[in-house]
Amino acid sequence: MLILSAVGADRPGMAHAVAQMLFDCGCNIEDTTMTRLSGQFAMILAVESPDLTAQELETRLSPLRHLLGLHVDVSSASDAPSQQSAKPRFILTAYGPEKTGLLARLTGVLAGKEVNVTDVQTRVASAGLVYVMILELELPVGLKAQLLEEELRALLSDLQISLRPLEEDTL
Repeated sequence: MLILSAVGADRPGMAHAVAQMLFDCGCNIEDTTMTRLSGQFAMILAVESPDLTAQELETRLSPLRHLLGLHVDVSSASDAPSQQSAKPRFILTAYGPEKTGLLARLTGVLAGKEVNVTDVQTRVASAGLVYVMILELELPVGLKAQLLEEELRALLSDLQISLRPLEEDTL
């Protein structure tokens, strides 16, 4: 498994260009996340390449820098097989006044409870006044969602917090 990361100024066609070049190289895209961050398009992809090393694939993708301004890095992932977790999954949303350290405080509480954060999205909203955080979580066995939500609300009283089960069929 190879992990590809690419970042460049956002413009139409970037996802297609990367996907097409990977297809042309004989790669199968296994997992992706792509988003726009402050005007930059950022992507991370897990790909299977039966014939290419990380260095060879990075070399083959180097035209993306000249064509689209994408900075591409490819590395090998560990050979450990990925396993789907059977742990309960939830979506946590938190809103609060925009200030430094909110995500660090929230994830610190979660780490202390051994909650695995599997995805994070944040945005500044309401003309820069509100910080919005959306996190996908896996709860450790024995941790009740309702108790976690109550504790988060108590410890982070300046945030509006909501915790709900993740409905897998809506992904």
